[in-house]
Amino acid sequence: MDIGIISNRYAKALFSLAKERDLADQVYEDIKRLANNFSLEPELKTVLSNPLTSKEEKQKLLITAGGIEVSDLYTRFIHLILEHKRENLLPFIAHTYIHLYRQDKHITRVQFHTAVPVSEEVKEHLQDKLRKEMGCTVEFSGVVQPELIGGFRLRIGNKRIDASYATQLRELRKQLLENK
Repeated sequence: MDIGIISNRYAKALFSLAKERDLADQVYEDIKRLANNFSLEPELKTVLSNPLTSKEEKQKLLITAGGIEVSDLYTRFIHLILEHKRENLLPFIAHTYIHLYRQDKHITRVQFHTAVPVSEEVKEHLQDKLRKEMGCTVEFSGVVQPELIGGFRLRIGNKRIDASYATQLRELRKQLLENK
């Protein structure tokens, strides 16, 4: 069976049960931390795929990866995943759950990349403006990337606005080289 189909089934079942029990928000936070840990710690996948790692060790690791205080539903879900030997699908399941949750709650993810840190006031102003403009909840994250030199990159869902100095300089260089 296809990885995507299996991952979707698990994510949909978890989301449906979490909504039914009014735990969707809490499970969302647990799953978001888990997905973030998969991104930040590539070794996590290696440990989970290691046949020498016991089920108990995997469970403890995955519960810890979900946060300090995870929901009982999250813990039971991790146990179910391990019982069915589906731990290799967890990154896909996590991303699918996150997508389902955001879709249900009308949340648009916004990433704002700048060369220097931006004040909380500027972040809040941008977030409010985007919320009013788009008419939905905005999940905002800011990232400092000094290599941008100045300006910003804004990613809203699948749309991307690149107003960084680095890109402008690259484009200028390209134009100058073409006009030799």
